[in-house]
Amino acid sequence: MERHLKMDSVHAQIKRAVKENLMSGGCEPGKVHDYVRKLLAETELGVVLRNRIYKLDQEAKKYPRLQSKKVRPQHKPIRECLDVVDMARMQWDTRLKVELTTLISKLNRKSARKRERKKDSSSGADDAPNFPVRFVYTSEDLLEVITSVSNPNFSGSYTRIIGWQLTKLHLKTPTVTELRQRYRELSPQIRQMGVDNNIYGSEWFGAERERTGAALATNGYIPHLKNFAKTGVPQSQRPALWARILGCVPGPKEFHYYQTVKDRVNRVDLVSDYLVRFDVQETSDYDEFFVFSDPLLEIMLIFSRDTQIPKLCSLLPTTAVIETPNPLSEDEKISIPPSTVIPYYQMSLLAAPFSFVYAGVEEMYFVWRAMYCRYFCRLHVLSSRPDSILYLSRMFENLLLAAHPKVFYHGIKVGAHPLRTAFPWIFTAFSGVLPVFQVLQLWDRVIAYDSLELIPTLAAAIYVFRAEHVLASKTAEEVHAVFKETVHIQAIPLLQHFLFARKAPS
Repeated sequence: MERHLKMDSVHAQIKRAVKENLMSGGCEPGKVHDYVRKLLAETELGVVLRNRIYKLDQEAKKYPRLQSKKVRPQHKPIRECLDVVDMARMQWDTRLKVELTTLISKLNRKSARKRERKKDSSSGADDAPNFPVRFVYTSEDLLEVITSVSNPNFSGSYTRIIGWQLTKLHLKTPTVTELRQRYRELSPQIRQMGVDNNIYGSEWFGAERERTGAALATNGYIPHLKNFAKTGVPQSQRPALWARILGCVPGPKEFHYYQTVKDRVNRVDLVSDYLVRFDVQETSDYDEFFVFSDPLLEIMLIFSRDTQIPKLCSLLPTTAVIETPNPLSEDEKISIPPSTVIPYYQMSLLAAPFSFVYAGVEEMYFVWRAMYCRYFCRLHVLSSRPDSILYLSRMFENLLLAAHPKVFYHGIKVGAHPLRTAFPWIFTAFSGVLPVFQVLQLWDRVIAYDSLELIPTLAAAIYVFRAEHVLASKTAEEVHAVFKETVHIQAIPLLQHFLFARKAPS
């Protein structure tokens, strides 16, 4: 811990402040310790230091290898602990690399080339391919791989006795009883922002939350901010609180880095840019997001060039990158894509809701990047670790099977397996599925609890909520039609009903 803190910028700022004070005669050499205590108590350096200690402590608990003196906290490509998942991931990475190579071959062009000055990189002005572009992968492709992963040591592999779940890897996931305790602040007995403030006569609650949020944002201590966000964040306070909780309040250094990466986008055209533009174009077809197509395209192109992302991700995205000569320097190599995150179908849907939170594109980018690296990268990486897409899929199936086995079986019977219905919801964290402000309220809790578990929990809650209509369906098409209309779904009340208003399954 001490070694990590000494490498942090806040340590240098404290040393600089003490040095300047000593040189100016404002502090006697024998009273340095008293001065440091006063400095930390009266300036924001104290909060910054406490937040840094808190983050290091949380990382050490989640990633025990960070406790080693030889490992820096920002480098944590954690190896998969299950061999069968590790093998599936290697095969998946190979498949992605083949798909990307095939795209380059079809385009009949260099992987990276200088961009013509007359074309605007952010407008999509590059020549479009003369063939239908297929995404490297979609949620259906990933689900196919997830459902094929099984443990040969499991007794069911020999007895041929299989369950109803599509996921064959038996991972330990929380029960409803455990979730009630873990997310007890969601109880209907506790007022929730986005729910209780909309009740007639409860306007005072919204105003009180605004005042409390503003005061906490000034203090900036992350544990206090997280506790506040567990019951929802007011819309006006969301930009500041999200940035502080995620530890990404951008300053001049970050803005300079943004412009540097943007310059790379304007100078070099990568083959992956086609996939980025194609995905943003698909996202822009949503009524809620079409007005944000330009800033969304800009941040997604910059995201694809950001070489810091592999160091920041809680799970290493992929090894399926292609090395090619840098068109700006023949002696250098460039990865396609430099971020190591191969653009996939609906990736920009995860970034689109940030357009409703941040007015400045630079600030929006850094908060989106932090959210992706801490949480959303787990939604497309094969891993057995908690909060990975494999774990969340299994969690959804276990929760629904325990809560309503009859509707689970009926879905299988008519050819509409519940996981096939819910997987796209989990894959995009409900962006593009629920109204934007419902998504933001859900993500408030994701950030507050530092977990994605509420996403499959909400998916199970929606399925149980529509159970009567599912049971009345006789075909897979009718089941899909039941979940087609989601505009009136309220995320937090459904979570409360699923977790607290029902008798917990035994």
